[in-house]
Formats: sequence, structure tokens, C-alpha cells
Amino acid sequence: MRLFHACRGGVLPNSLLLTALLGPWMAGCGGGAEPGSLRHVLLVSLDTARADRIGAFGDQAARTPALDGLSERGVSFDSVTSAAPTTLASHTSLMTGSWPHTHGVARNGFVVHEDNLMLAELFRQEGFHTAGVLGSFALESRFRFDQGFDHYDESFDLLVSPAGADQNQRRGDRVTRAALQHVDRVMDDVDRLFMFVHYFDTHAPYAPPEPFAKPFLAPGASATSDMRLVDEAVCAQQQAVTGQAFGHAGAINAGLRGPLRALVGNVSGRPGPVDAHLAALYAGEMSFMDKALGDLLDGLGERGILDETLVILVADHGETFWEHADLWNHGLAVYQTTVHVPLLFCFPDGRQAGQRVSTPVSTIDVVPTLCELLGLALPPRCEGVSLVSALEGATLKRGPVFSEATQPWVAERPGVWANAGKARCVRDGRWKYVASPYNQVEELFDLEADPGERVNLLGSDPSAQILATRNGLRSQLMSWQEGRDPLPARFDSSQMQETLQRLKAMGYSGESDSSGD
Repeated sequence: MRLFHACRGGVLPNSLLLTALLGPWMAGCGGGAEPGSLRHVLLVSLDTARADRIGAFGDQAARTPALDGLSERGVSFDSVTSAAPTTLASHTSLMTGSWPHTHGVARNGFVVHEDNLMLAELFRQEGFHTAGVLGSFALESRFRFDQGFDHYDESFDLLVSPAGADQNQRRGDRVTRAALQHVDRVMDDVDRLFMFVHYFDTHAPYAPPEPFAKPFLAPGASATSDMRLVDEAVCAQQQAVTGQAFGHAGAINAGLRGPLRALVGNVSGRPGPVDAHLAALYAGEMSFMDKALGDLLDGLGERGILDETLVILVADHGETFWEHADLWNHGLAVYQTTVHVPLLFCFPDGRQAGQRVSTPVSTIDVVPTLCELLGLALPPRCEGVSLVSALEGATLKRGPVFSEATQPWVAERPGVWANAGKARCVRDGRWKYVASPYNQVEELFDLEADPGERVNLLGSDPSAQILATRNGLRSQLMSWQEGRDPLPARFDSSQMQETLQRLKAMGYSGESDSSGD
């Protein structure tokens, strides 16, 4: 890939600002690039990747050498809250630096309004070649998530079927292959590259290819699963608490209300046999996805690109297994299992290598951080906070962070922000407050003493101090909600209809209950 020089062919917009901000990362004019200069940006998203299932973030049983290596060479943020526990809403926040109730995408299937200024648009304005390579349909161009990309690869080869994939997608090795093939096609014609790569392997159902499942499975256990097995696990946990089995779709459609409300705070928090099997397969998928990521980084290194690339790695959301009422789900609730995600910044010169930041931050902070690092204009509706001070080893003062659930759809009302009645949370330091208007659930957790959110401090005879803490956080959450000003976003049902037609053609006449959340 040809290297960028500020004196080549005129002056780059913001070139003086870039030089001042990046100092030794920027190469001088003539004589080629200096080692560690910052030319390119790689943003990697791991869909449905729980932070606590990655080696670098505490899972000693995980096999994630690529992720662990990035953490060793970069800066790890240990307390990151996703803006929303669903793919499109979360990714739109990642790319705009704004909350869902600002950018207007409530959940999957909505169309990103063109008044949003997306990260790819910012990079393209500054002369970067912008490329996106997807692992799932949820970010397809039909939803206008492709705004600002010169190249947008959304070729999927695993299609929806009754017993297999729950949405159109492709495996991580094929995502990596497509990304490197594109780099090879353009490397002689572009000066700077912004590449977004989206991996989807840790999304249910789980079927990691060999040999990635074997280290985690019990002897003789199957190395694959489907959504029926996920439903079996959900039903078993529901039955144990309520005496009834509503299933995965039943919870998504009805929400945690009525008989299902009894699950809140009352699930055992222990895995049944099917839960344990699914978790083992999830670990295998994480290991496989890590290998795909490692191959991508190795491929960029072999092409001489990685040593000039800032790598940012993040997840859009996690997944509750058996820990809470939103069993094997993301979207219904805002527990740490679904909103705590990994975030890594790895600079080509290795500065601040191995540093860990404990301050709670948000995924909407990625945009303002990149804007400050690269001298990009801040989007007018950006609400995130730059993390540059933390990346430089200084103290970060962030303030509270928020997240909002995207299910159930029964809580939505015409003319009102679609997520207004759903669960939402605020985290300020060690404290996390959760409010869910549609089922009147209110919870307060001390995440330092209770990282698993097992003890609702509002549950029985709370002290005056606890009530005061609740009141302060409740006020913050209410102010955040009252400030909502969403751009209009229409729902695009075309992919859902295509899915139903495909299933019917296969002889499956049931109605789809999945929106890809």
C-alpha cells in the first residue's frame, strides 16, 4: 500500500493538526515511513462477544491468543458499557458516537437516517479509502449502515434455515479472507485505509468447526447446536422457576412480565446440562473467531500494513446464558452479561502497552477518541467523551454511562421512542441502577461487591444510604431519557419477508420470531 506523505501532491486537510497530535506516529516528508507511524485504522467488531469470556478479560479457560496479544500490546478498557444490547443499534452508536435515542435506530431492522454523520464518512472526507466487511445481515446496506464506505462487502453464504443459521451470515475465516483480498486489490492505489471488519461467530446457534470445539466439550458431546437446543435450555430454566416453559420466542415476544416476571432475580444462576453444553460451544466459537482475527492481523503484517495501523477492537454486546431472567438472549435486559463488552486500542508503536483502564466508559466514546487522535471533525450530534487522556496514561474523568434494551416489541407504542418503555440502566462508578417501565422492575447493584448482579440492593428494606444512591442514579437516568431527540427511522421488513419466503420454500411454514437482535 502506498504510504501517505503530507508534502505529496498538496496539503492534507488538518495536516498540521495531525502532526501536532500524533508527533512521532507521523512520518516525515520523503524517505519513506518511520516505524510505528499511524497511517491506517482497523476497527474490528466481535458480535455477541462477552468480555468475561476472553482470556485477557479474565477467563482463564479461554483460548484467545490473538485477543490476549492485542491486550498485551495495547490499552484495555475493563469497564465498557455498550449503548444497546443489539447489533444495529449498538453499531450505529459505535459509528456515530451518539445514543440510540439520538441517532434514531431503536433495534435491528430500522434504517439509519442519512443526517447521521458516520465514522466512515469522516474518514472518507479526510482522504482515507473506507472498506467494510460484514459477518451478518444485521448491518446490510439496505439499513443504510454503509454510509461513507467506498467498499462494502456483504456477501453471505450461510443462509437462514429451520435448524441452522438464524440469519444470513458467514464464518470468520471467510470474513478474514474477504478483507485481505480487498486489501490486495487496492493496496497499490490508496494512501490511507480505514477498514471495518465484523465477526459474527459467537452469535447463536453455535457450531464451531474442529478443532476449536474439542477442548471445551465433554467426551462424546456434539460439536454443533441449533436454535431448538437453545430453546430447550431456556425452557428448562423457566420451568424451574415458574413451573411453565415459555421458550426463547415467548420471552422475546412477551417480555419479562406476567408469569415471566418471576424470573427476575430468581433464576438459580447455575447452568443445567444443556446450558453447559451451549457454553462450551460458545467458547469454541470464541476460539475460532480469535483465530480468524489472528489471521487477519498476520495477513496485514505480512503485507507491511500492520506496523502503521491503529487497531481498535470492540464488541457490540454480549449474551446472557443462565445468569439472569433474559436467558440465552441479548436485547431483553441490560445486565452486565449483555452490556459489558471488551474495548482495546493497540497503537503501531506499542505505546502504553499492557495498560488497563478501569474507569467505566461507553462504546459511544470511540468516535470522539478517533476524532481527537486523527484530527477529524467531531460529528455535530456526537455525545461520547474522548478517551485520549486514558490512552496517554492520565486519569480519565468520564461521568455516568447508559444503555437501553431493545426488546420486547410489545412495549413499543406508536409516536413514542421505541425503547422508551424498555429496560435501561445508568452506571456511575461502582453503582448501577436499572429501571424497566413496561414491567415495573427497579434494581440497584454494587458492581465492585457483586459483579454478577446477584443481589438487588432495593429488594428488601434498603437503607437510607442505598435509597439516596438510588435516587441520585434515577435522576441521572431520567435526565438522560428526557434529553432524547431521535432522528426519524423507518423499519425495513424486506429481509424478514425474504426469510419467511425461503423457509416456506423449504417446507417450513412457521412464522419467524427473530429480528436478528
